[in-house]
Amino acid sequence: MAAPKEHLRIGELAERSGVSVATIKFYIREGLLPPAPVKTGRTMGYYDAAYLERLIAIRKLREEHYLPLRVIRAVLAERGDAPLGRDDAETLARVAPRVLERLDPDGAGPPQTRAELAARFELDERDLALFEEMGLIGGAHGYSPADLELCSAFQRAQQAGVTRERFPAEGMGHYVELLGELARREVRSFTHWTHDVPAAELEELALGAIAVSEPIIALIRRKLILRALRDELERSKPEGDEES
Repeated sequence: MAAPKEHLRIGELAERSGVSVATIKFYIREGLLPPAPVKTGRTMGYYDAAYLERLIAIRKLREEHYLPLRVIRAVLAERGDAPLGRDDAETLARVAPRVLERLDPDGAGPPQTRAELAARFELDERDLALFEEMGLIGGAHGYSPADLELCSAFQRAQQAGVTRERFPAEGMGHYVELLGELARREVRSFTHWTHDVPAAELEELALGAIAVSEPIIALIRRKLILRALRDELERSKPEGDEES
């Protein structure tokens, strides 16, 4: 038997989320939050766990990532898990197969075992097995050129001192989780805004968008690392140790 849904009054919602009642009402007026899912009167409403989760997500985007409200609105619109709409699904069906074939062709090289891959790139077989479990390499047709390129990048990282002892391969799970969500949103955003692109142009537009966005993402990551370093330095500064 399913547990009954928990419903919170707005004061409880504010306490659980760390967001003031006034700010919650402001987010509702701005369209970042919908009205209360359950209304029991003109001024009385109740909020469920999904509502609380969305509110906490907005707070984190504001406080931890410093995003303005109009950007948060776009981020929340693209993070939905609902099935694609008909137009989006049709656009995806037109472009995805050819993009997959171009980005990660099958059968472009001789088959290799995991042991051969480990020896070639001086990697630990345990790490390769973990990368396979995370879906970073391998698949139904063995190792692709893109897999070999990624293994080569891991090898260069180790040679630069980013070794398993200092940075365990399990840490890649954070990248898979966060970049996986980014990739999903990018796919949804692209299919949503390219309905009117002719079929003959759609494939090249998709490939071009991927190519030009990769250096931008790398530079944004560097900027965010700089911000994180400054924030952590500020947080770790002893109390009273302020510059005069």
